[in-house]
Amino acid sequence: MSKAAVELGSGEKIPVIDFAGLTHRELAQRKAEAVRMREAFEDFGFIYLKNHGVSQSIVDDMFARSIEFFALPRAKKAEAGGYRGPGLSGLDPTKPTDVKERFRAPSDANLPAGYWPERLPDFRAAVSTYHQAGLSVLRQLMRGVALSLGLSEEYFDAAHGPSNGAVLLLHYPPITEPLMPGQLRSGAHTDFGTMTLLFHHGTSEGLEIQRPGGNWLHAPSIPGAAIVNVGDLLSRWTNRQLRSVLHRVVPPQGEAARRSRYAATLFYEPRDEVVISCLEPCRSPGKPALYPSVTAGEHLAARRRETIRSGYEN
Repeated sequence: MSKAAVELGSGEKIPVIDFAGLTHRELAQRKAEAVRMREAFEDFGFIYLKNHGVSQSIVDDMFARSIEFFALPRAKKAEAGGYRGPGLSGLDPTKPTDVKERFRAPSDANLPAGYWPERLPDFRAAVSTYHQAGLSVLRQLMRGVALSLGLSEEYFDAAHGPSNGAVLLLHYPPITEPLMPGQLRSGAHTDFGTMTLLFHHGTSEGLEIQRPGGNWLHAPSIPGAAIVNVGDLLSRWTNRQLRSVLHRVVPPQGEAARRSRYAATLFYEPRDEVVISCLEPCRSPGKPALYPSVTAGEHLAARRRETIRSGYEN
């Protein structure tokens, strides 16, 4: 199995995990790759995922529809209920709003009329196809987490069926004017749910993850690989053994600042009523549970309240 890694500025390396290993027919092979993935999540909270199984045609079609949507006039984009324009969202409530616009597509099939852009009939289908393909990947990754902890592979399946997660399409427009002090394309934050799957359009720069001690390390996109990171709920479930780490998107320098940047995240979240309690393999007499039990819905609502206390929506 792959032991490849992406080297960061300080010489540290984010491991590249082979999804094919996590789906291997032999249990021993699945467990070996799952342990490598768990160790990466314990150290960095992030992995690069190769051979992830989401076809390039699905990713390409999703980004083509996303770019088409964000190219619409502002007034037309605003007609879609899932859209939030620049200046209306921010992930770090202590800083100015993020330099981005977004479209959020939850898994709820009963969204109100007008939620999706009516002018782009292929948009919803492309996003929904990506959503379903990504959910299959995240489900298998969580089976790997369970296996690596000595739990049954299907341990987390029921908690995430159906997933409450959402696709978030992001457009970081060209930067043509000086930013406010502390303003970023995406402010420092941890993700709220279980796990996040991230794709970039092309080769994108700017994603950084925080290491112990507070240093920020660049995490460039690499061709053919997705980026996956641990969310707060998985960190709580595992008694902080798997790390939900701060990450951000910083403005690029030079010519890159004048180019648009596109990304698509898929958040994997349990049903609201699922109780998140410290897993048995992650605690001991010398390491008691660090968090009280909480329902997924309570945790997610509390995190979202944090992001709107400054008067804007996450």
